[in-house]
Amino acid sequence: MNARQISLDLSQKKKRKKAGPHLARKMIAVLSVSKTWMKRKDFLNWIALTDRECRLGREAAHGRILAGQKGYKLLKYATPDEIREAGNMWISRVKANQEQYSQLIRRAHAMINRKVN
Repeated sequence: MNARQISLDLSQKKKRKKAGPHLARKMIAVLSVSKTWMKRKDFLNWIALTDRECRLGREAAHGRILAGQKGYKLLKYATPDEIREAGNMWISRVKANQEQYSQLIRRAHAMINRKVN
């Protein structure tokens, strides 16, 4: 592995951060018209947004775009049940990530202790 492979391209991260609000505005405009759930492929077909751009747009929308199993929907058009369902999905993801982190730390500690002892 050379230095080029492990270096971070911070300019790309800055570009994505700057693009977020623009992507959020585009998604909000489309979702305002549809007033229903839209999948990523719909955004790709309608306004040529990739999966990554959809995620960036949702993140930059600061809670105005609901993400769930059905796709994306504007929060103001979501029912209380849809909001609860999406919230429960996020909680499940957080719990799954916490479990993966715990497994990683346990294995790392086990490896470190074997090398030291």
